[in-house]
Amino acid sequence: MSSVLDSVNNPEEEPVYRIPLEDVLSFVRWKTGQPEAGAEDDIFEALNCRGTDFTQLVEAFSMRFGTDTSAYRWYFHTNEEDHSIGGMFFKPPFERVQRIPVTAETLWHMANAGSWNLAYPEHEIPSSRLDIFINIILFIAGALLLAWIARKW
Repeated sequence: MSSVLDSVNNPEEEPVYRIPLEDVLSFVRWKTGQPEAGAEDDIFEALNCRGTDFTQLVEAFSMRFGTDTSAYRWYFHTNEEDHSIGGMFFKPPFERVQRIPVTAETLWHMANAGSWNLAYPEHEIPSSRLDIFINIILFIAGALLLAWIARKW
């Protein structure tokens, strides 16, 4: 009778990775434009990949390595690029949680798992963004003021 060898029955055995770390590291170097990036470098902090660039990296990672990123929560890993007057009154999502670093090594584990398998802490993000609502109101008020001034000239 033969027994099946796996990481559950043999926990001391290293899991087999079908995607090499070097492939994921090369991808991160290419997407961040940082040829000297290391496997343990924080993509946000050390490689200065933020906001939309970070989200585009995650989307490209999903496509390149066939990884399901539906569980990805951007606000734990990056910021928003725009500055917001409304954000002075109501915190945007990324300021409501503690940032979780993502490295090429983290992505490598996810690529081999086939999913964005980070366990996020319990958190509550409001369904509506009052900071954005304030920005919209201020924009409309500014546009109306400019229209009124232009009409007076």
